[in-house]
Amino acid sequence: MTTTRVLLTAEDLLALPRDGNRYELIRGVLVARMGTGHPHGITVTRIAGLVFNYTEANDYGAVRSGEPGYHLDFEPDTVRCPDVAWVAPGRIPEGTRGYPELAPDLAIEVKSPSNSNPEMAAKAWMWLSYGSRQVWIADTECLTVTVYRHGVEPLTLGEDDLIDGGELQPGFSCPVWQFFRRHR
Repeated sequence: MTTTRVLLTAEDLLALPRDGNRYELIRGVLVARMGTGHPHGITVTRIAGLVFNYTEANDYGAVRSGEPGYHLDFEPDTVRCPDVAWVAPGRIPEGTRGYPELAPDLAIEVKSPSNSNPEMAAKAWMWLSYGSRQVWIADTECLTVTVYRHGVEPLTLGEDDLIDGGELQPGFSCPVWQFFRRHR
């Protein structure tokens, strides 16, 4: 007996009942994601807050956290969810419902203890391949942030380094340690 796997669409993903689990859609296949631990949640909140404060103070772009979904590929559909996303001004049309059909300009992922470095690098390159202009991978164990951009080698920044938004977010800058804790 042959079984056929039914591929889901982005609309199917939106319509799923809320069962407490987190999902992404990869080439039409529903993929469950594990919950993360306390350091991960703190880091996501801190990074989202720093990027949000920049965005609001400069009235420049839009920041989303809580694993916002982005519709990246069609037939079969792919919807991926970064921990934090920033989108340049005017890229998400007013009134957009569901998943925007674009990759965020800046995708930020926080490495969970269950993720390997090669998995996180693959995720960064995936975001870039779909059109993100930068990807930041924050590592809560090493207290580093690795910055990925098109055409250049990834740059790993330590606690004492400054991370900045470059031409993507003019004027955004903060010490890396602020991604991980309140006080130095």
